[in-house]
Amino acid sequence: MRRLRFTIAVCAAAWLAPTASALAQLSPGGMGGPGGGGGAPNPALERPDFNERVVNSGGPLYGPGENQPLVVDVQVLGNRTFSTSWVLNRIKTRRDRVFDPEVVQADVRNLLSQGLRNVRTYTKPAQGGVIVIYEVFERPTVAHLIFHGNRAISDKNLRKQCGIKEGDALNRYAVEEGRRKIEEFYVSKGFAHVQVEVLEGNNADDRGVVYGISEGHLNRIADVEFIGNEIASDGRLKTQIQSKPGFMWYLFRGKVDNGKIEEDVEKLTSYYRALGYFQARVRPERAYDASGKWLDLRFVIDEGPRYRVRSLTVVGNEKFSNEAVASQLQVETGEYFNLGEMNADVSTLKDLYGSQGYIFADVKADPRFSADGPEIDLYYNVEEGKQFRVGEIRVQIEGEYPHTRHSVVMNRLSFKSGDIVDIREIRNSERRLKASQLFETNPAQGEPPQIVIRPPDLLDEVLASEDSPGGAFRGQNPNSDGVQMIDIVITAPPLKKTSFWQQIWGN
Repeated sequence: MRRLRFTIAVCAAAWLAPTASALAQLSPGGMGGPGGGGGAPNPALERPDFNERVVNSGGPLYGPGENQPLVVDVQVLGNRTFSTSWVLNRIKTRRDRVFDPEVVQADVRNLLSQGLRNVRTYTKPAQGGVIVIYEVFERPTVAHLIFHGNRAISDKNLRKQCGIKEGDALNRYAVEEGRRKIEEFYVSKGFAHVQVEVLEGNNADDRGVVYGISEGHLNRIADVEFIGNEIASDGRLKTQIQSKPGFMWYLFRGKVDNGKIEEDVEKLTSYYRALGYFQARVRPERAYDASGKWLDLRFVIDEGPRYRVRSLTVVGNEKFSNEAVASQLQVETGEYFNLGEMNADVSTLKDLYGSQGYIFADVKADPRFSADGPEIDLYYNVEEGKQFRVGEIRVQIEGEYPHTRHSVVMNRLSFKSGDIVDIREIRNSERRLKASQLFETNPAQGEPPQIVIRPPDLLDEVLASEDSPGGAFRGQNPNSDGVQMIDIVITAPPLKKTSFWQQIWGN
């Protein structure tokens, strides 16, 4: 029985010994025994230092306690664009100096900051010391930029268009982008069938960029025709587009530009939708003659139904009645929708509120399509804001005679401090100042006269509402009737010299 117990104890000890050893390695006090090196990093995760890498690559061992050898030579490998002297001038490791691994690492960082793609260092034992070798990997650069086949457009213009120049970093994306830009530039000049090919610059060993260009014929527009238009005449639609035959076909414009043709499609579509044709579609058709030089351009138009205004609603108006607002509007229910009339109504409503001091009133049009047919419900959403009176009028004009400057400006204003702000009178006064011919017109001396309304200081308003029980505004004090005051600033260039004498003797 005793022998059996002894055998079991020996087996248990043998089974638990590896487990205890493994747990000791994972315990806070592990990694070398209790209390010793508990926070040491895993050696497998450490990166070897420079000395170890030198030894691993076959070089000699220079321990921290040993005397470092001398550098007997410094060599540069792999450089093609950058000269050897260029590299040597940017490192601190020198011949006949003590070899220092930290200096070599600093040299690598400096070379990488100069635009090199990668730098590797090696050491080779030699008589009297070591040879330090820097292997550099350069980023490919554009050594030359050449165009083949261009006759109508000069190399100078093509260089400007492609965006590549000698000395730039060479990459395939920039080369392909330059090819696309050259092709688009040719098309804009009337060469609709141009072909541009990259002959050099897409391979890793290339050191320059070469484009091969097949210009083709210079294409011109012979005629422009509209098909399917009923509401507007051909003459009216021609005023909306840029693609037109040139004068006498050869003089002034008339070149085929596919980009402009697409813009013309957008303009024609916008023109029809502004008249209520919200489903209008426009597509171009191109037909070249047998020579391939002349283009007959057709715009095929599908007008679709024209939408009417089923209802008109103004939302948010409290200061003015619906009747007063409706009397100012151009859009009428039952009539065809017209974008110009809708925009005019928005401006009219802003002026209506702005004439009564609500100068920051916001009006937005919101047309909504009906599910019952070609009809829309039009809403004008109004945010009235606060009413303002004219506060301080500040005149900021450069030049001499400050009193004269102030009187010259004030005499031409149709408003004064304390008046309810009328945005129309603000514009009229600004127009009179610009037309007075009293100010210098040289742009270098300042902008034309301008009247600026400073919006209320929201910070002062918040502070006043918190500090003052009466809700008074700091900086923008309300009047006795509760209408807030607002400052107006007038800026202008210096007065003409003759203006002073005109004020003295009478203008």
